[in-house]
Amino acid sequence: MKIVTGGQTGVDLAAWQYALDNGIAYGGWVPKGRLNEAGRIPERFKGLTETQSEDVAVRTKRNVQACDALLVFVDGVTSPGTQLTIDFAKEIGKPFLVVDLRRGGGVCADQINSWIMSHPATMVNIAGPRESEAPGIGAQVTSVLQQVRFPIDTNS
Repeated sequence: MKIVTGGQTGVDLAAWQYALDNGIAYGGWVPKGRLNEAGRIPERFKGLTETQSEDVAVRTKRNVQACDALLVFVDGVTSPGTQLTIDFAKEIGKPFLVVDLRRGGGVCADQINSWIMSHPATMVNIAGPRESEAPGIGAQVTSVLQQVRFPIDTNS
């Protein structure tokens, strides 16, 4: 199991931190210079691959292409980047799940756990709004992910 994101604040960094804290492999394509809206992506996140472009759409598309499935968190705000990610998944034909955090953490975790069982994947792209678009979304995602049962290979 590996979690990939593009390194933006909010959902992306929360997913990487969750992976780091729980011994789950993580990575992903990030913009040239390792930049997100807060500046440089923290150095504690290792093994990231920079694109040749600072355009976030380039890393978004590469992460969707690389993953087996896409897990998207939303909370009712309009996020052009999140919509672009979903559009790429539809275009490429990747399975995806959109989870609305307004439904509550337990409901969201149950929805994700059911989806994981029916869509086995070894590389999941976790995406959603940046923190400036949805203040507090990183903490909400962390809370939900702590209730999710990702398959982890204990033989590695």
